Amino acid sequence: MKAERERGDLLKARFKRYGNKYIRLGIIIILALIVAVATSEINKAYLESKVKLIKIVVAAEHIKPFTELNQNNLSYREVVKSEVPEDAVYDLADLFQEGPMFSSEIGFIKGYPLKKSLTRNAVDSVFGATLALKEGKSYLGISVEQVSSQLVKPGTLVDVYCFIQASTVNTEAYVISKREDHLLGHLYVHAVKDKNNENLEGKNGEGIPAIVVVETVSPEQTSKLIYYQMVGKLFLVPIGADADKYLQEMRAEEK
Repeated sequence: MKAERERGDLLKARFKRYGNKYIRLGIIIILALIVAVATSEINKAYLESKVKLIKIVVAAEHIKPFTELNQNNLSYREVVKSEVPEDAVYDLADLFQEGPMFSSEIGFIKGYPLKKSLTRNAVDSVFGATLALKEGKSYLGISVEQVSSQLVKPGTLVDVYCFIQASTVNTEAYVISKREDHLLGHLYVHAVKDKNNENLEGKNGEGIPAIVVVETVSPEQTSKLIYYQMVGKLFLVPIGADADKYLQEMRAEEK
């Protein structure tokens, strides 16, 4: 019995000694595999950044500062992943979803990736909303009295009525409207301001002389409005609103 116990103790001692050895070896092997896998993934990511190509929007030509961006001066190009800016543009549709966009005061070199941080909407530009005006269009300030800010607001459409006082005793005063001159109809109100160039929205505009900034669509229309403003007194009558255009301008300001 004593011999059997001694043999059992000997086996336990050997198992303990060799068991600890193999456990340590197993742990070392597992750690080595973890390090190898991690190193492989790091190398893979590094190589991928050097060889993987990603399609982004780039300047198709040299773009001057404050130039409107469009499909003619922009294009797509595949660029190595490591060279893609953090704020790169991947889709032109996403860029223009809030309206016209322009280059900043820096501009872009041909082939240079388009960066969101270097683009501006018209409102954020140093030139303001006038930058987005197309050829022929303009903003004209019309001086009017007794304009309620609750009736004539940015985004509303107005018809212009010009009241012309009688010039002599034998003549009568008369009014010119869009019936006599189609250029007096359907103008978009861009802004309503007082004489200090402060926005009248949110104020009681009754009796406060104001400047209503309307958008004209041609030099002829601008000329006619200036003429009528000089020879008579203009009244603006709301006829509706252009909600889509107003919301587009508001989203541009919020950016």
